[in-house]
Amino acid sequence: MNHAALLRPLLPVLFLTMAACSPGPDASGADEPAGAAGSGEAKASAQTSPTSSPTPVTAEEIPSAFLGVWDHDKGSCDVPSDMRLEIAPKSIRFYESRGEVTRIEVDSADSIVVSLAMEGEGEKWQMARKLDLSDDGNTLTESSVDEDRIDPIKLMRCDN
Repeated sequence: MNHAALLRPLLPVLFLTMAACSPGPDASGADEPAGAAGSGEAKASAQTSPTSSPTPVTAEEIPSAFLGVWDHDKGSCDVPSDMRLEIAPKSIRFYESRGEVTRIEVDSADSIVVSLAMEGEGEKWQMARKLDLSDDGNTLTESSVDEDRIDPIKLMRCDN
């Protein structure tokens, strides 16, 4: 028996094995029409780079746990108190200024970052504040997140 006769039954298996190892004509996405769901462009936009951060969770209004009147532990909670904050769903009133909410990022149920369009004493500016609630919801820590760095300030709930 010759060698060709012995190899003939193995040829289909050999071809299938070789075909399975080749990348095929569309591995690069070149045969797909532009804008196709599997196109190289769509695949690239769907992938995230290792340095990209997840999209933050945002809210339309300041969560209810943060609402109310807050003041420094030595403050009186009265309107003239210079550390007093009055937090409403879409605004925060400070001692001599008021901020309209432009964005709210929710880090957790007890931590948010509020961006504000501020106005007071004839001036306008932008600012962001991080607000962290204590476990019992009676202490609020306010800190800056922008270039106007301030030390964190602990405030007590006034409306208990």
